[in-house]
Amino acid sequence: MAIRPQPALRSYHKKMIPGNEVRLLTAGADPGDRAPAPGSLRLVQALVNTLNAETGRDLLGTAAEAAAWLAAARLLSPGSALTGPQQAALLELREATRQVLGGHTLRRDDPAAASRLTMALAPCRLTLAVDPAGGVRLVSADHDPFSRVIGGIAAAIAEAATAGTWARLKCCPGRRCGWAFYDRSASSRSRWCSMQVCGARAKMRAYRDRQAS
Repeated sequence: MAIRPQPALRSYHKKMIPGNEVRLLTAGADPGDRAPAPGSLRLVQALVNTLNAETGRDLLGTAAEAAAWLAAARLLSPGSALTGPQQAALLELREATRQVLGGHTLRRDDPAAASRLTMALAPCRLTLAVDPAGGVRLVSADHDPFSRVIGGIAAAIAEAATAGTWARLKCCPGRRCGWAFYDRSASSRSRWCSMQVCGARAKMRAYRDRQAS
């Protein structure tokens, strides 16, 4: 029996591939009411946002829930199951990605984060697919379904890096936040998922710290 996602879950309804509607579920609404990342990068964004640190909601909390999310994102066939170690690997990929996005926010290199994400993506193998018109794209070369999941994420990251959009996907540093957002500002210096939420909270804490010192 296919595992179906709960209809109440919030989601982005965007086209990952022209002509192919994909429902990307997230664990909450975007705090800043921002549009999702462009192209396949929104898949990476949605993966990171399967955890809502403020409410504790985790769409990948169990192996069955993780399989349902992957099926909804069309990375896994409906009705497929994940093992415990596969779910753990998916969680590690999510948090490794979040750590790298934190470096994007702070505009600094993070060798440890880069190494962690490299290791999380290591199980996949990618190859070039050439279409009749001469276009090329990275696709998974794995036969194992879960390795193909990892490959799909890796290909999305590689595509975004080539397009120059990868560094604009960031992670909010607010307390109990970590929400992934796409920075469309001209200077690419947005720091908070929402200035009205995490930004305001940070300013208030800084003000109180100054008054206490």
